[in-house]
Parts: sequence; structure tokens; C-alpha cells
Amino acid sequence: MFEDEHHGQEANESSAELAFRIHWLGLGMVAAIGGGGTAPWSLGIVAVLGVIGLVLTGANQHAYGDKTREFVLRFLFWMLPVWVVTAAFFVGHYFSPYHQITVGGIKSWELSPLPASWVPVSTSFKVAGMGVLLAVGVYASTVNALLLCKSRLVFARTWTALVICAGVLALLGLLQYAGHADQLLWAIPMKNNRFFASFPHPALWSAFAILWMSAGFGLLGWLVSQRGWNWQSMEGWLILGCTALLAASIAVIGDPLYQILGALVASLGCLVIAWQTRQERRRTGKRSGLGAAIPAWLAAGLLFAAGAAFVTAKYPTSEWIRYDGQTPDWPLHARVIEDTRNMWSQRKWLGWGYNSFPVVYSFFQGADLNDTYHAVARSDFWQSLAEHGIIGTVLWWIPALCIVGKLLLQRRLLKFLLAPLAGLAAIAILSLVDFPFICPAIFFGFWLILFSVVRWNEVDKADAVFDPGERKRMEQKRMQGKTLAKHPATFATPSSKPKA
Repeated sequence: MFEDEHHGQEANESSAELAFRIHWLGLGMVAAIGGGGTAPWSLGIVAVLGVIGLVLTGANQHAYGDKTREFVLRFLFWMLPVWVVTAAFFVGHYFSPYHQITVGGIKSWELSPLPASWVPVSTSFKVAGMGVLLAVGVYASTVNALLLCKSRLVFARTWTALVICAGVLALLGLLQYAGHADQLLWAIPMKNNRFFASFPHPALWSAFAILWMSAGFGLLGWLVSQRGWNWQSMEGWLILGCTALLAASIAVIGDPLYQILGALVASLGCLVIAWQTRQERRRTGKRSGLGAAIPAWLAAGLLFAAGAAFVTAKYPTSEWIRYDGQTPDWPLHARVIEDTRNMWSQRKWLGWGYNSFPVVYSFFQGADLNDTYHAVARSDFWQSLAEHGIIGTVLWWIPALCIVGKLLLQRRLLKFLLAPLAGLAAIAILSLVDFPFICPAIFFGFWLILFSVVRWNEVDKADAVFDPGERKRMEQKRMQGKTLAKHPATFATPSSKPKA
């Protein structure tokens, strides 16, 4: 699947990259099929696969050659959130925020006396151990994309397989939705009748679909940049079909905010492909099918933009997210966030510990909500502040902010990566008002795509000399006997004029 037509020095996958690709595909597919990684049977498998990712990192660090010290320093930096979360978990284990008591034969929880605010607290290994292992392993596995991959193909092939997997799940979900299925995958009874495909909640599926739909548009743009996207290409049509299925699933099952963000991402993807197609047609002038493709992509992009505008106008902002149990007269989610904010205010800097929200929140829950159990805040931002505090929350976002900085400093971004970046931005926005990152499949996809984007851009920049357009320019200069460099003052060939 796919060949790199630029034929650069790193045009072929190495054995290490093949191992990474197989590992990512296994992790991503198990997480997606297993309820987004939330199904009990999939948690252990995803955790083990995450640990295998760390093993692969150690086994393939030789890719850095003799720059072992540089690799270790970079690895330590990008793994900073993992080190802090793990250290806080183990230290905080000796300072549990709550303990169990028995009164009259009835077991209940009671808050423990808390240490100083600078001392971390944490729940037990039984309660949070699996969650910590999942976060550490999944994140560490995706760091390999940034540090140890040198080929475009490993990213293109990995994204393609995962987009196809997501597209197949979207098709199953649409069939279930059309048939009014009351069982997950027609086999698993569900209390929540709003499930979709293998995902137990429509919000989780919608975020997952936005993520891999954006990757699908990125791949289509890459195909255009590679070969004008030959319309007879099987992989091209397959990616297009799966991307369309993902977009359709968001329109069918997604809340208004998901529909708006999904439509905007799709609109950007279509318009970027239209622009790339136009550039390719101008460059070659002979590629069949490209002329008809431009208005088709433009029309699709405008249609998606119009859809986003229609949904925005149709629903008031208070209805953009449909929170379970909320009505116009009862702003349930606002009350949960208010109570979560009170919970965070008690331990602002280090929080209450990983996965502490389901229990600790009950001590801060308002009297008017006591009949309802809340395992999540339906806001990753506020739940992260409550569990990890300001320090832990900021540390998790440092890698993403550093990557944005790297892309800005490079001053050169591959156009087809704009749609995946927009998809990542959409997930970041959703994390403020909903809970996409509670799903391991979305957590994995977010970091894999983010690290792949920056590395793909770096590899292409370093290998720009092998770009067909650059090769053509070099050949013309060589035939004219001129310098091959764009900046002669830096890379010009020695002058033939004798010295005075």
C-alpha cells in the first residue's frame, strides 16, 4: 500500500518503523473495537500494548546512531507528563484522599485528613492503577512517531489502516442506527440506547469520527501532492469512502457542536484538496480528471460550510451539547461544573489524584444533585484540574503547545496537514465542554496524529531536495551551468573566476 514517489533517502520503511506501524495498528484497532477502549475486556489489552510500545522504544533507539545522549534528553522531555503523573500517583498512594468505613453494616466513603497542599494524594492501585498504566503506555507509544520515525510511508500507511477501521465501524453504526438496533453490534445489551457502532456513547463516537475524518482528508491531500490523485487508485477511493462515512455518522448521531466542528474540519479539508488539485494541474497540465475534481471539491467544501452555518443558526448555544438529564429548566451540567470547581478549589495545584473524581466528587455534590451519581464531569478540562491540579493539567498540555511552537517556527507546513491539525483543534475545543479524552481510543488517536504531523512535516522539509519540483529546478540549473542552491551566498558552488 502506497509508494513514496519522491524517492528520497528515507523513502522506504525501516524494520523499526514496520514494528511501530504494526504496534500502532494493533493498539488503535483494539481500542476502537473495544468500545473506544472503555470495554472491560479491552482495558488490559490496551495497557499491555502500551507497555510494549515502551519496549519498542528501547529496542529501536539505535535509529539515533551515535546520538544516544540527544535521544535520551529528548525522550525525557517529551515524556515529562508521564513522569510527573506516575511519580504523583506512587507518592500520593501513601496519602489517600478518602477511606472506607462501615456503619451499621453499611459501607461508605469518608474523606481522610489531607496533607499539605504541596503533597500529592492519590487513590488506590485497584481504583486508578489501570488508568495510570493506560495513560502512560498509550502516550509513550505515540512518542515513537516523533522521535524514531524517518519515513513518510509509516505515517501514510498507519493513518490509512486506522481510517479504514474507523470507516468500517461508521458503516456498522449507520446500519445499526437505520435498523433501530437495541444491542451493541447486534449482540451486547446496552442500558444506553444512544450507543453507536462499538462506542457506548454518541459523544465519544463523534469525537473519534472527527479525529479520523480529519486524517482521511489529510491522506487524500497527500495523494494529490504525490501524484495528482489518480482517480483509478483503489486506496484513494477507499479512503474517500471511509472519510465520507465518518462525516455522515457525525451528521446522524452527533450533537450540534460536534456537527458544527465536524463540518468545519471537512470544509477545510475539501478546500485544501481543491487548492492542491489546482496547483497540481498547473504543474503538470496533463493529469486527467483533475479539472473536474476542482469544482467538485470546492462544491463539497462550500456545502460543508453551509451545513455548519445552518446548524449554528438552528440551535441556541445552550443546546449545542446534549447532556444526559439536562432540560431547559434544569441546567444540570452547569451545576456539575460548579461543584467540580469547588472540588478543585480545595487542592488547586496537585488535585485529588488520578481517577479520584467518581468518589471525591460526591463529597462536593450539591444537595439538589444527591440522587444522581456522576462518574465524570463531562468536561475534561475541569475534571483534569480536579484530579491533577494546575501543575498536572499544564504538564499534559506542554507537549501539544511545544509542537504548535515547532510548526510555527518551521515557517513551512505541508498543506494537506491542515485538516488533521483542524481535527486536533476540534478535539481540544470539545475537551473544554465534554469528555473525549476519557476514551483511550481518542487519547491514542490525538497524540499519534499530533506527533505524526510534526514529524511528517520535518521529514518532508529535510528531504525537500527529493521533491519532484525541486528536482526539476535543480536539473534546469545544472543544464544552465548555474548554482543549484536557492541561496547562493550560503550553498553556492565555488566560483571559476581566478583570484586576483
